[in-house]
Amino acid sequence: MKKISILLLAIICFGFTPLKTDYPNSYFRSPIENRILLSGTFGELRSNHFHSGIDIKTGGVPGKNIYAVADGYISRINVSPTGFGKAIYIIHPNGYTSVYAHLSKFSQQVHDFVKQEQYKREVFSLNLYPDKDQFVIKKGQIIALSGNSGGSDGPHLHFEIRDSKTEMPINPLLFGFDVTDFIRPKITGFKLYPMNRSSKINQLNEELELKVSGGGLLHYVKNHDTINVSGDIGFGIQTHDLLNATNNRNGIYTLKLMLDSVLIYKHHLEAFSFSETKYINSLIDYAQYIETKQRYQRSILDTGNKLSIYDSVYNAGIVNFFDSLYHNATYEVKDAHGNTAVLSCVLKSSPSKSLSSKDDTSRVQNWFEHDKQNRFENEAVKIEFRAGTFYNSFDFDYSTTDSPIESYAKLHKIQNARIPIHKSFILKIKPKNLAVNLQDKALIVEVDKDGINAVGGNYKDGFIVSRPRNFGNFTVVVDTIKPTIKALNIHNKKNISAYTFIIFEVFDKLSGISSYRATLNDKWILMEYDPKNNRLVYEINKITKKGWNNFELEVKDAKNNIAEFKAQIEF
Repeated sequence: MKKISILLLAIICFGFTPLKTDYPNSYFRSPIENRILLSGTFGELRSNHFHSGIDIKTGGVPGKNIYAVADGYISRINVSPTGFGKAIYIIHPNGYTSVYAHLSKFSQQVHDFVKQEQYKREVFSLNLYPDKDQFVIKKGQIIALSGNSGGSDGPHLHFEIRDSKTEMPINPLLFGFDVTDFIRPKITGFKLYPMNRSSKINQLNEELELKVSGGGLLHYVKNHDTINVSGDIGFGIQTHDLLNATNNRNGIYTLKLMLDSVLIYKHHLEAFSFSETKYINSLIDYAQYIETKQRYQRSILDTGNKLSIYDSVYNAGIVNFFDSLYHNATYEVKDAHGNTAVLSCVLKSSPSKSLSSKDDTSRVQNWFEHDKQNRFENEAVKIEFRAGTFYNSFDFDYSTTDSPIESYAKLHKIQNARIPIHKSFILKIKPKNLAVNLQDKALIVEVDKDGINAVGGNYKDGFIVSRPRNFGNFTVVVDTIKPTIKALNIHNKKNISAYTFIIFEVFDKLSGISSYRATLNDKWILMEYDPKNNRLVYEINKITKKGWNNFELEVKDAKNNIAEFKAQIEF
């Protein structure tokens, strides 16, 4: 009974925090014509970033009409093989900008304008900023067809609303779009973190991960009636949101942690800037994500974390358990519609024992301050970090071993991949026995359990120089192998008069494809590149003349290895 009373008291103390309501709730219409079903929500935890909009389902197929959500004008048109793919940005008179991404095709007028610019510049990827009077848009006007372009994992519409002045994306679910959601978030995991060597969790100086049971409003820690804690302890939670009529696990809106009646931590995902989105790696338990791909949200504020989503964080989210009392820790999770889930557990506190001088080891080798520039070098390697690269200060760890792959350097172990970094760093590795004729083919690669991943780099002053974006194990290899080109529907002397597209599969094994160029009768032609499917596609148009045509395709990788395909085709 005592535990139930503590739980109920904690729920009462939480109360209900109203969501912000001063956004226009009837100004925008839906960007699609059918019911809005979501596969992704704003602020959802993604790789190296927060999701900046909502993902609207299109029935698993491309080609659905996309409508302007309000009057305005097209301010930007983006075409890219990655990221948003084909995207349109519309500025509205009320101070907001709507964004429509992963499109398959623009409206005819916009399509013609974009293609004209692509042929003029002889590029596929571009960013265009039309004059405000060039594409004036009315609410409900068809502006594009949905698709799967860019970094999309399947056909859908990525939709955003941004503040036009700041470019900050704002949660679209705060603007009154008709999204049915009567389902509470789900809590699936709970973690406790010892914050120093004297901290104890169930008598051990180790992280404790616990499964969670229950559903609806109340959730409970499995098989742990009471958790014993001592010293400085941090907390984390694994949670996701659910919506009606979909099976997707989506992002939450508000996360709140109370200890008894004291607010320890709170954040909410109303808006953020793109410049801060990578701080997600400080919010989550990054080490666990690297190891298991599970994302725990830590209620701990790292010293170098500048994320703006936090409403309140007491003592960086770290609780010192120094008494001999029972305490109640309660998490409250909400989605953007106010549906709520609660996890509560009982903690038994005990005074911590101070460290002995023998245990209190000081900074040993290379102490790196998170807010300063840092360097490390020896005869074989030079490493430079900008200020703000790390979320916390730490003792830098470096070592070498023999490379497990054929390479031109030792394997340089730089810290470990379980520690996140916010900025890329300069890595210079001195190669051994690298012939002069191979210097321009050398690059740095990362070696992990799955194989090797190209980091890139160039030869300069006796070193291969690159900019990794994460810690790990690095060495030097050479890439002398040209990309592969596979024609999927043409060959030399083939008649293609019945075809609409010419399609190629292109692939590079190591350094990656850096550029390509196709010509028809010595004139540049537009080929759309889809790297996730390794496809190059040419839509046959008036440039293709009746009779025989000379087709040529050149593909380069990042080390300037070149592959070519030539054919005469009849149309």
